[in-house]
Amino acid sequence: MSDCKKQNYSTPAVKLGEPDEIYAERYGHLINPVPDISQYPHVRGKDQIRIYVDGVFDMFHFGHARYIMQAKNKFPNTWIVAGVSSGETTNELKGRTVMTEEERCENVRQCRYVDEVICPAPWCLTLEFLDQHNIDFVAQGADPYPMGDIPDIYKPIKDAGRFLPVFRTNSVSTSELISRIIAEYDEYLTRNLERGYTRHDLGINILTEKRLRVKKRVEGVQKRIHDYVADFMAYFYEPISHRIYAYLSEGEAEDEEGEPRDTRGETADTPTQQPETK
Repeated sequence: MSDCKKQNYSTPAVKLGEPDEIYAERYGHLINPVPDISQYPHVRGKDQIRIYVDGVFDMFHFGHARYIMQAKNKFPNTWIVAGVSSGETTNELKGRTVMTEEERCENVRQCRYVDEVICPAPWCLTLEFLDQHNIDFVAQGADPYPMGDIPDIYKPIKDAGRFLPVFRTNSVSTSELISRIIAEYDEYLTRNLERGYTRHDLGINILTEKRLRVKKRVEGVQKRIHDYVADFMAYFYEPISHRIYAYLSEGEAEDEEGEPRDTRGETADTPTQQPETK
């Protein structure tokens, strides 16, 4: 389950730079110690550090934003270069995307932590590419990223001392979001049909369209019946049942106090106790 539901969204937005109290409370588990820049000879004396983040960024979500946010806060003055893979390369190596290449690039460009976008970006990075774009570090998850016969496409970057690990947000992913839509396939198709999309827009045949519309009408009738029964129970049955319960409870209380017993319901043949004769 996504942990975004646990957040208090009445608080201010996350700020860039030095984490404040709100940032630490929300994302304390994502705050990495600032690397000791003295151990990286290639960036000594630089006022601004250029960090590269890359990905497909399909259906851009808060997991993507948190990834870039971590890179942004690695150093006091960081310039984020985001690489977005091309549609052709992504379709070949990972599968079809929901959004077009242009849409994915624009999503990343609108992220508050991004300063520059490279699109299309290479799937496998090289040191030559980093030098060409004056990139000091690459930020990615620490786990190896295999591709074909290559056990980890980021190994050359790691070996060169230009890799910075970040945490991944396991509670959300593009694949999970797509799975949610597939799980509620009929619901989303019906939703879009009601909003004016045609069956041609949605890629369904006429039988599927008719089935969905009939299903929606049946569900509407079922809901009206359910609401009618609920109203009947609320306005008639429940008040009457409460009065009957109160009436019976009152009779039982009189019996316990020794007052005249409620004889309602007794027959005329019920024997009564006769006075004792001498």
